[in-house]
Amino acid sequence: MISATLRRLLRQLHLWSALIFGLMLLLAGLTGSVLAWRHELDAVLNPALMRVQPPPTANGCDQHCQATSIAWLSQQSGYGPPSMVSLPLHADQAMVAWYKLPSSESGLPRQRQVMLDPYRQQILGERIWGEAGWQKAQWMPGLFALHRYLLLGDTGKTIMAVSGLVLAFSSLLGLLLWLPRNSISAWRRAFSVHWRGSTHALLYSLHKSSGAIVTVVLIMLGITGCYFNQPGWFAGILPDKPVAAAKEKRAKEKEPVPVWNAADIQHWLQQAQQAYPQGRITRLQLPASASGKAELRVLQAAEPRLHEGNTRISYSLKEQRISAIKDPQLASGAEAVVSWFYPLHSGEAFGLAGKALISLSGIALNFLILSGLYLWWKRRKTRR
Repeated sequence: MISATLRRLLRQLHLWSALIFGLMLLLAGLTGSVLAWRHELDAVLNPALMRVQPPPTANGCDQHCQATSIAWLSQQSGYGPPSMVSLPLHADQAMVAWYKLPSSESGLPRQRQVMLDPYRQQILGERIWGEAGWQKAQWMPGLFALHRYLLLGDTGKTIMAVSGLVLAFSSLLGLLLWLPRNSISAWRRAFSVHWRGSTHALLYSLHKSSGAIVTVVLIMLGITGCYFNQPGWFAGILPDKPVAAAKEKRAKEKEPVPVWNAADIQHWLQQAQQAYPQGRITRLQLPASASGKAELRVLQAAEPRLHEGNTRISYSLKEQRISAIKDPQLASGAEAVVSWFYPLHSGEAFGLAGKALISLSGIALNFLILSGLYLWWKRRKTRR
């Protein structure tokens, strides 16, 4: 059992973490609850951008269709070769081409998203990922920028990383304060909700029981959220995110970006498909130069990252072959753990049930912060 002195110390730490970081955690819980469904909500809010009407005879946009559309867009005035293309998983989804842009004045990283109907080679529209706005097309990009960066660029990213650690620490403190005595009756009381004719008693019991139920999820969200924003803080414990190295290497390329033809693009897609015949290619990062590498993302059937997968294939243009494969199902140790971070954080690891759990946990986090602050304020007024 925890001594009375230690319990008072833990309670004070639990309280002050909420007082100092409560606003950031409220924003993280609220935006995270919505972003768990960002793909579905984006399609509902922006059907003209995100949805296409496939031809009656088409079962989907095959590799020839995809390669032809990417090559066509690369040749259009005002567009050119994109840095990356998100390929549709379903026949009625638009293809999304990404173009890098300079960061905003606040330091927010930005990318131009161009939505394309791959069947008709028609541009549906575009938006800036990394900017908030009142137009429906900017709602999901704005929520994401608020959730990860607080709309403040690297400064906001650091604040949210610290907030993630505080969330994990405060949730662990709450669990220690909640742990009942080792008896059946004590455990039953620990999960019970009491009214007793008092709003204070009701909120207090709800705060304890609901906090105990979602504690493990909140600790996971805090640690993974911190890692996404500041992976360097985990150096020596967990590997750096693979995309960080890829982006850094790509940024150092000096040669002009060539306009790729459909045959080249289709060849890269075919090579990746041959490596994983049962997989679905979800993303193509185009080479930055004629001597660079194409990176393809593949979704395997058993992967927890359901929207994009996390299998990465590098195709070397210089060697004209696949030069590297990063398969999360073959990973071990820390790499295997990290491969689960994003699908757990977003909830997509367990499909609709996982997303619902993340949304409910975000709502629960908001309730825990608000109810805890209310209980503290009432107690403070009573002592006066």
